[in-house]
Amino acid sequence: MTTRPPAETAHRPPDTPGDGNAPGAPGPGGTPPHPRASSAELAGVSAVVLGAAGGIGSACAVRLAACGAQVVAVDRDTAVRDLPGVAAVVGDATDPSLLARAYDTCAARPAVLVHALLAEARAPLSELAPQQWREVLDLGLVSAWQWGAELVRRCAGPASIVLIGSVHAHGAAPGMAPYAVAKAGLTALARAAATEWGPAGVRCNVLEPGFVAVDRNAHRWRDPAERRRVLAAYPLGRLCVPEEIAEVAAFLAGPRSSYVNGVAVPVDGGALAVLPETNIP
Repeated sequence: MTTRPPAETAHRPPDTPGDGNAPGAPGPGGTPPHPRASSAELAGVSAVVLGAAGGIGSACAVRLAACGAQVVAVDRDTAVRDLPGVAAVVGDATDPSLLARAYDTCAARPAVLVHALLAEARAPLSELAPQQWREVLDLGLVSAWQWGAELVRRCAGPASIVLIGSVHAHGAAPGMAPYAVAKAGLTALARAAATEWGPAGVRCNVLEPGFVAVDRNAHRWRDPAERRRVLAAYPLGRLCVPEEIAEVAAFLAGPRSSYVNGVAVPVDGGALAVLPETNIP
């Protein structure tokens, strides 16, 4: 069965810094290790955030708004209307009419796109149906090209596209092949976009999170044994929260990254740096 995971509210896991506990220890809650101040580096910039009701997507929308951007937040979940300081558009991101409506909502010509959409079809590789592949790839990959191409047609000057990928682009987990393929495809798309759209001043980069504590995977980080297993894969020894992903997304969207183009940026606490045999008892 193909699923579009429900929107996840950005939750603070009980083992993030700031709660007075050692990394990995239970606690009453916490904050990202370095709270971010607002800035005006995106003042007057129109930004579109897809998947803005989800944990990472909502954090990105809020962070861009704090940087001064005029944010159009798009999601099929009506919870997107609860985000502060944004213009919400509800609907299916694979619908061409929604694409036009969202961009038409921008207060000025769009200059930033954050694609934080995902779908999953969890099943053994040999048991997947073609329709499951199509649904995951349409939402997780093809829509990134569609919305990016429309941004290029509408923007008037420098622009930035930030695609939310995953460490799944670099390694496989049993039963998650379509998701991994979609995320790996985003990396290839960013390179192609950098090559073809770069001359027009449009940058495209991929941000690759590892495990991020959101409601969608709360059954894992709230279970003490499972949380310990997850933490063992991350050298920093703690869970990532959505705001930490949003901070890097804001950097890639803004002028501080003006010469960064066509790259994949892991935000994984060092997980990809670890040799697999390191974790073998």
